[in-house]
Amino acid sequence: MRPNYFFVAVFLMLYANSFSQTIYKVDSNPNATTGDHVYTDLQECIDAASDGDMIHIIPAANHYGTVTIDKELHLVGSGWVPDNQSGLTSKVYQINFDAGSSNSTLNGLVVSRSDNSSVYIGVSGAPVDTVENIEIKNCLIRGLTQNTSLIPKSMILRNNIFYGTSNYWAGVVLKFQTGAGMTENLLISNNIICPGYLSNYYSSSNITVANQTILANNLIYGDNGANGFGHPSNAFGSIINCFISNNVFYGTAVNGSTSYGNVFSNNLTRYCGAGCSFPPTSTSLPNNTGINNLSNTDPLFTTISVTTYWSTSFDLSVPDDSPIIDAGSDGTDIGIMGGSYPFNNYQNLRAVPYIHQMAVPGIIMENQDIQLEAEARINQ
Repeated sequence: MRPNYFFVAVFLMLYANSFSQTIYKVDSNPNATTGDHVYTDLQECIDAASDGDMIHIIPAANHYGTVTIDKELHLVGSGWVPDNQSGLTSKVYQINFDAGSSNSTLNGLVVSRSDNSSVYIGVSGAPVDTVENIEIKNCLIRGLTQNTSLIPKSMILRNNIFYGTSNYWAGVVLKFQTGAGMTENLLISNNIICPGYLSNYYSSSNITVANQTILANNLIYGDNGANGFGHPSNAFGSIINCFISNNVFYGTAVNGSTSYGNVFSNNLTRYCGAGCSFPPTSTSLPNNTGINNLSNTDPLFTTISVTTYWSTSFDLSVPDDSPIIDAGSDGTDIGIMGGSYPFNNYQNLRAVPYIHQMAVPGIIMENQDIQLEAEARINQ
C-alpha cells in the first residue's frame, strides 16, 4: 500500500475536525491520563456520550467487558495487530446493538468472546424495532448474531476478519435471521470469513442470510475436512434469495442446508470436495442460478493452506496470470482485493492512520523547536 506523508500535527487536527462530535477516550491502563471526556469503563462512557460522539478505545491488557450501544456512537480502536508502542489491542468482550443505535460504527476493534457470538444485533427479549446504517469495518470478530428483536436495514460489514466461535451450538459465524423482512439492504463485502470450530471434530457453516443480501468479494475460508468428518463444511447454513458475487470459497463447499433463489456470479471455488460446482444444489424453488463462476480453480495465492484457523502468515497476493485478476463482475479482481472496498491491509489491520516512520534531527538542543516529519499508513 502506498504510504501517505504529512506532518503529524496537521493530520491530528484534520482528523479531529473531520467529525462534528465530542471525542471521548476510554483507557483502563494503570496510570492512564485523566480529564474531561476520559473514562476507564467503556459502558459508563457510552452512557455519558450523546448521539454522534466518537469513543477512542485505548489498547489495554484486558478487554473492556460487555457493552450495549443504544444511540449513534462511533467506537474506534487501534486494529487487530498489537499496537506498535504498547503491544496491546483494543479489546471488547461483547458488543450489543440495541434500538436507537442507527448510524453507529465499529472500527478497528477486537471483539473477543469465543464461546458464543461476540457481536449481537438486538438484545434478546427486547421489543421488536429497526436499526439503520450500522457499519462494522476493520475489526477482528469471533462471530455476529442477529436476534429477532432488531431488524437491521442498510447495514455494511466490510474489511473485517470473522474467525469463528468455539461453541458447537453457536458455530455459524455470521448468523442473520432469514424470515421475510428480517433484514433489508445488507452488504457483506471484502471480509475474511472463517468457520466456527470445536477441537478436531466439528466445523460448522460460515453464513446464514436471506432477503436479497449481497455477499461480494469475500474470502469464505474453511479447512477442507480437517474437522474430522473428512469433507469440507458448507459455506452456508441457510441462504435464500441472495446475490453472491466475486467471492473466493477456499476449503469450504458452496452448498447450504437450505439454499434456493440465489444468484451466483463470478465466484471461484478451491478445495471444496463435492461442493465445488455452481450453481449449488437447490433445496427448494426457485432454483439457484449461476454465471461466469470458476469451479475448483486454483487462485494461485502466494501462501495459504487449508487448516482450522486463519493465519496472519497467509499471503493472498497473486501473480499476473491468476484467474482472479480482473475476473469480477465489475471488472476488478475476484476476492478481497477487488470490488468497492479493497482489503489491501488484511495482514496489518488498522482502524486509524498509524505512524510508520518518523524523522527528527540528530541533535536536539535544549529549548529548541524541532521540525517533525512522519510517514503514516491508513486503511480504506
